Amino acid sequence: MNNNWLRNTIRSFEPYVVPEIKEHIVINANESPYNIFDFPQVKADFLERLAKTPSYHYPDPFAEELRAALAKYVGCQPQEVLVSNGGDEIISLIMNTFLNPGDTLLTHTPTFDIYGIDAEVLGAQVVTVSDLDGYRRDRDGLLTKVKEVQPKVTVLCNPNNPTGELLPLDYVESLVQAADNIVVIDEAYLEFAGAPSIITKLSQYDNLIVIRTLSKAFGLAGCRVGYGVAQKELIDALGLTKLVYNLNILSQNAALAAMDYADDILAHNIPPTLAARQYFMDALKDVPGLTVYPSSTNFVLVRVPDGPAMVKALHDADICVRSYKAANLKNCLRITITTDEVVRKVVAVMTEEAKKNA
Repeated sequence: MNNNWLRNTIRSFEPYVVPEIKEHIVINANESPYNIFDFPQVKADFLERLAKTPSYHYPDPFAEELRAALAKYVGCQPQEVLVSNGGDEIISLIMNTFLNPGDTLLTHTPTFDIYGIDAEVLGAQVVTVSDLDGYRRDRDGLLTKVKEVQPKVTVLCNPNNPTGELLPLDYVESLVQAADNIVVIDEAYLEFAGAPSIITKLSQYDNLIVIRTLSKAFGLAGCRVGYGVAQKELIDALGLTKLVYNLNILSQNAALAAMDYADDILAHNIPPTLAARQYFMDALKDVPGLTVYPSSTNFVLVRVPDGPAMVKALHDADICVRSYKAANLKNCLRITITTDEVVRKVVAVMTEEAKKNA
């Protein structure tokens, strides 16, 4: 292919790569171990809804019934919700709606790669503020940079992926207040944090967009259901660049069934995940050579003496985890917290491998 056919911004572009997985225990993508269709009432609800939805009709382009259910779940108005094909689509819509070539996107590092990737594809400049030691966000530095640069879009993942750190609501609000332009708060993992959402402040800020998802706590990653929450004018603007029929009938009906039993699902999924997370952190915190970082999510970041060796040891035990090439995450592994059985196996393998380097 003639490379000149490509957009200038992607001619030397390195895409976000999902590695080939050969292991059977897959804990590299922060997926839930719980299948909502194992709940008899949820499965029955989904199948009943599906039976009433003809396959020959296009789906509702704005998923109005689901929009209303999600609005009730987070405590806002339906017109303040935009349903999407995963949280990734909301990120893409935000960038395509607000960023021009040469505009600035501000975030910190390390964080979720897709923010910067989507911005760079559009020819925007990505400015980052490095985390402090221990992967704590540089709160003062980030606030100062917002005031100094006044970027077109500022993005904060809270709790953060891949570090797991949760920033308090008052700080998040101060960041929104400091910005003249769009501030995006990605709350994909908030259900695991037990903390209030910035959505509670939505009526006060016309520059705030919140990203949420059903992929993590609800275990619907395969259905790709995300949503954005903002004041109506911003939601209408995001709708300008949305694909017309962006969420299929299977995903809409699965999400509606999940919302019908949201309390039951979360009561089933969250407590054992938090208990397994605590066990994992307690079991590894005193292992020589390992640094376990605090987490408010369904994953834990661990720095090990030799990243490739630890990845191989886990691979040999049929376990796939997330490793990183970035210099600021050297020798770090992100471990998804799933069932107690899996977590105990991971702890045993990591402890044994760490002893070899002690």
